[in-house]
Amino acid sequence: MIRIQVLGLGNSQHRKLSSNLRSALESVGLPAEVEQVTEVDDILRYKVSSIPAILLEGQVVFENGHMPSIEELREILSVVASAS
Repeated sequence: MIRIQVLGLGNSQHRKLSSNLRSALESVGLPAEVEQVTEVDDILRYKVSSIPAILLEGQVVFENGHMPSIEELREILSVVASAS
């Protein structure tokens, strides 16, 4: 099972990103542990340039400035699924 963290403050962008991620995970059928990181002190530890952001196994795959579509997330997750 892969570990995914969604960093954000719970605003509309964070919720949209989380929703897109859930849809992408369902369509790929990839089991994942998804953690919502919403505390500012916790977010700062990840040293992302902006939020919301997605980390996959501790590595940043998306940061604000670009809201990934379900299809973009599906592509990334498909690569991860085929590697595991």
